[in-house]
Amino acid sequence: MTALLLTFAWAVPLSEREAEKVLDGGRDRGLLTHLDGDLGKEWAAAEGFLASYTTPPRRRVLRKRTGGSRLSICVGAVSLPCELVVTWHPAYHAMTLILATTITNADPDRQATEFDLAIAVLQSLQGRETANGQSGLHGRYGEKSFSSLLKAVTHVFEDLTKGCELSEGLSRKGWCVELRSHDGHPPAQRVAADPRPFYGMATSDEGWRFVPREVARDALGPSWGTRSFVAAYTMAGGIICLNSKDSDYIEHQGELMRGPFGEDEPYFGIDSAVGGLDHGMLFILERVLIRMALADQWLRNAQREMKALKTKKKAATRTRLLRGSLDDILEMLHSVLPPEVDLLERRLVTSMGVERIVAQLDRQAEAMDEETRYSYENTVSARVTRLTVVTVVLTVVTIVLGVMQVLVSL
Repeated sequence: MTALLLTFAWAVPLSEREAEKVLDGGRDRGLLTHLDGDLGKEWAAAEGFLASYTTPPRRRVLRKRTGGSRLSICVGAVSLPCELVVTWHPAYHAMTLILATTITNADPDRQATEFDLAIAVLQSLQGRETANGQSGLHGRYGEKSFSSLLKAVTHVFEDLTKGCELSEGLSRKGWCVELRSHDGHPPAQRVAADPRPFYGMATSDEGWRFVPREVARDALGPSWGTRSFVAAYTMAGGIICLNSKDSDYIEHQGELMRGPFGEDEPYFGIDSAVGGLDHGMLFILERVLIRMALADQWLRNAQREMKALKTKKKAATRTRLLRGSLDDILEMLHSVLPPEVDLLERRLVTSMGVERIVAQLDRQAEAMDEETRYSYENTVSARVTRLTVVTVVLTVVTIVLGVMQVLVSL
């Protein structure tokens, strides 16, 4: 049986003070709890093996006081399993919201229905609303029903950030769809046989059946994978992944670890319900979305500063400080993960258009530099003029005093 794991993520810039309000406020109001249980163990195993942090992220999960998720994905009377993980990233001063759900079908001959439902969920998470009310695809948060999953998540976001007065919203988004089987077969063969459904999920295109196979194949491009049973494709929306890790691999890796280290590495046994957690694809998606959100924030701040500078409300030195902060953003945009997953991140950076954002930032920075130079030159010119006038006045006064002194002495 193949499971279809869908993970949808948003990134929002958030200061440390705002993060405290979100995490502590969410805890006090019974909305957020620590990421624990099997989900927490799997997440910790993946992060511990694949990531390295100076200050680790603080991850929480949306829960009812009595247990269970407060958020539901409903298709008529049927509910899909759903988790919402809220994370504060101290290294980036940003928050991510990660929604994870699983779509399963025991009948392999009808798997296309899974693809269609996954695409419908992706479209609902991007704001498409149902016209069928409770009979259609809708979201539930607490006791309230919403015509789209995006509206439900937005309501959660507003509850969590209440009192923070954020100017940022859920604009930077992306997804990871993972098809999980356990047969150990090379998954690239499956894509080669018919790339259309994978193209459909990578682009949330419900018309995938009518896309020419060669078009779908070219759009997906080459696959990435450091194991024979993994194939990942990057697109503008995120990552589509096929993972057929089987028990033979888990057992073999366990034997390797027990020899020199005396115990198994928990990461190799992960069979999580969170798409992209295995092999670090979800962490890559988080990083890219965070950097894009921070770049957006910098650009908006720069535009406001430029406007203020032109109206003489800000000094040139303030704009120079803002220009210097761009270096931090660009450095983060080019930072890398461990070598084995670095290539996938670079592909995702290209697919999601980060280069275009960097080019836009560079153009804005150049304009800021030009405006700063102009403002600085005007300031210096005005000061030189005033100094010249004061010098002339003092010279005239000195001459007059000298003449008066001569007259008095006569």
